[in-house]
Amino acid sequence: MNIGQIDTGRLLDIGYDSCTASCGNFMVLDHTIMESQCRIEGLVVLPLTQAFEKYPHVREELFFNIVFCDANDTTRSAAGRDPIGYYVYVHPGVKIEEPLQAAFLFGETGARQFIHNIIEIGDGAELNIVNGCTTASHGREGTHVGITETYMGRNSHLGYTMIHNWGHAMEVFPVGAVSVGEGARYISNYVGMTAVKKIVTNPIAHVASRASARFYSVIYSKGESFFDTGARVMLDGRDASGEILSRVVSEGGTVISRQFLSGNQAGTFGHMECSGLMLNEKGVIHSIPELRGAHPDINLAHEAAVGKISSEELSYLMTRGLTEEQARSLIIRGFLDIKIEGLPEKIQSFMEEIISRSVEGSI
Repeated sequence: MNIGQIDTGRLLDIGYDSCTASCGNFMVLDHTIMESQCRIEGLVVLPLTQAFEKYPHVREELFFNIVFCDANDTTRSAAGRDPIGYYVYVHPGVKIEEPLQAAFLFGETGARQFIHNIIEIGDGAELNIVNGCTTASHGREGTHVGITETYMGRNSHLGYTMIHNWGHAMEVFPVGAVSVGEGARYISNYVGMTAVKKIVTNPIAHVASRASARFYSVIYSKGESFFDTGARVMLDGRDASGEILSRVVSEGGTVISRQFLSGNQAGTFGHMECSGLMLNEKGVIHSIPELRGAHPDINLAHEAAVGKISSEELSYLMTRGLTEEQARSLIIRGFLDIKIEGLPEKIQSFMEEIISRSVEGSI
């Protein structure tokens, strides 16, 4: 299969648009790197194997360093293979406004795709990455394993948005770990809005003093999908903060939302929230919040709620001239609307567009 056989609409659905401004592009089709471009001085975008040759510390110090190769069956299955993925490095002090676009495409039915990415953000540097994954068509069957290790310098910023548009027969195992340096800010957004056989992901962040890590996820579960998602935030430094927020809509399948916050030093603050909206009796939402306090001077809290669309709210909108279908769609879009502080307006608008189109059934 070649890149010309990929529906461009599916690329747009995961945020990959060669016609829009970006600081660089990276694309993998099955096991082949199709694009690797960098357009900004102070930014490095390379296939990981080339980075091993050009920057020896990438293999020696960053590769399988905060994601352990023997951690579980997923990482063990990826270890020992020639890595396919990107190395991204932002030089200290370089602040990049336009996002980096990355796409991982699956076109070979029944295959297993193994990806390994490494991100390194220098002191005081800033970057946003839109990382999209999709199949060539909804009927593709196979397995995707994606490992991402992220290293952030002091007072740096990284916004990392992952958008999944898999086929209903795919099994997907993203594995992520991030080291957030002193005073740095990390924002992770996960959007899963299409039916999929299985997705299991539970990234971890180690947060240093005065730094923050925020994980936001938006999931629309359909058919017989199985999502086991969440995040773990380890507040290891003084005055570190963390937030884990998820919004789940279910019209079928199972969603497990795992959230873990650990306050290990004085002045740490953490908040978790999981909200679920049940559209019928075909689905299950299971929220598992967990807090761990290891110091008396911490503030950790969690909230969880699962319910249905309010009949009063539905009736009110219908009295204003909306049909029942239009009213339900408006309520669902409002429920999934998350305003994320620090997220560039372009990426926020794109996330809102993806959510709206999925609710309306055009994805």
